[in-house]
Amino acid sequence: MKRMRTVLTAPVLALSMLALAAPPRSLATDAKAPPAPAPGTRITLSFKIDPRVLGPTYGGEKWVSPPTFTGARAQDAVETTARAADARGAPVKTDPEWTVSDPELLTVLPPRGKRVTITAKRPGSSTVTVKAGGASRTFTFKAEKPDGIWRVTVSQ
Repeated sequence: MKRMRTVLTAPVLALSMLALAAPPRSLATDAKAPPAPAPGTRITLSFKIDPRVLGPTYGGEKWVSPPTFTGARAQDAVETTARAADARGAPVKTDPEWTVSDPELLTVLPPRGKRVTITAKRPGSSTVTVKAGGASRTFTFKAEKPDGIWRVTVSQ
């Protein structure tokens, strides 16, 4: 009988040590914690390249999304798209809303929608904010008219 107690003592002692080493838990924390909320929606902006700079053959519309977009010479308007995506990159159905800090400088038509045209009214710089799917993105639209010829630059 003494041998049996010795044999059982080692596993009981090992389990006791494991219980002491484990962090204390309550029954409330035994359930799985809910997943952390996913980061919000992000907005990607794209700008249409003026077809005059693409060459004589029509290969369809070309859209780019650089940090700084410069329009073609004598281009006073830029077609722009906004696409909203969730944290995994899946598209989010939205109806983006566009606002301008200086409406005397430029217009955004239509004021709602994924694809808009931003047109300079006079030289200067203004910020444009697009809101979609709970996210917003602001960029700067700069219009210059050196030598009487328009030049627009968009910095995101």
